[in-house]
Amino acid sequence: MIEQHSTPRLASLTRDLESLDDRCRANAFNDILLMANEGNGDAMFQVAQCLQKGIGVEANLVSADRWLRMACVATPASRLALYIHGMQHVLKQRADADAHRGIEFIERAASQGYVTAILALVEIVENGICDIKPDLSRAYRLLAGTLDNNADSQLHEAYMSFVERHSPITQLLDS
Repeated sequence: MIEQHSTPRLASLTRDLESLDDRCRANAFNDILLMANEGNGDAMFQVAQCLQKGIGVEANLVSADRWLRMACVATPASRLALYIHGMQHVLKQRADADAHRGIEFIERAASQGYVTAILALVEIVENGICDIKPDLSRAYRLLAGTLDNNADSQLHEAYMSFVERHSPITQLLDS
């Protein structure tokens, strides 16, 4: 799945990574690597994905992780990198896994309006995971805070489902 990127050039190169032509994928990777070396967080995330999956370059998990972490501290950070890195922590898929640190990364992705991160964050807070205790009031506030006239339809559906599951919601409204 191709995500929108910070520049049309990066979006075009990302599409080229899906080519059946090895040379095209390698050229796209090299061009994305140049953008990443210039500090583009979204390009850093794409470099990490290519290195993880061996797209246009030989797979290298250590380098992939380094690029993923760099994409999280770029200015601006890649919202996809923040989400992926955060979920790796929460799901304990990293040797240095820390669920609370993972939540911080997911919160940063959610604050950039990344719907997938918002929904994941609400689910984690609603149900609890690892050593994170459920907090229905916080989950409700997170979800309700994202709704406006321009909100994604997934957010509206998630809100309605949340309200149905936790009806009556009066105790959540008072928080």
